[in-house]
Amino acid sequence: MSETSCCPYCGLPLRAADVAAEPDGAATRGIEPLYREVRRIREIAERRAADEDARRIADLQRQVAELRATVARLRGPGVVPLA
Repeated sequence: MSETSCCPYCGLPLRAADVAAEPDGAATRGIEPLYREVRRIREIAERRAADEDARRIADLQRQVAELRATVARLRGPGVVPLA
């Protein structure tokens, strides 16, 4: 993954010309760590959301399996299941 600076608000990559326009790079040195931290926080949040989604999907699949088992028990033996 490249270390391209991105705007913490919109996520768009910053142009090299914009970064180079700063006198002596003073503002860039001060802001770059902030951009990296925002990027790191965003990645953590995205991972956490993906983990929560995976848990929710697993829970829903378990519930569907339980419902199918219940329906099968209620239908009883000898009933042809619908496709």
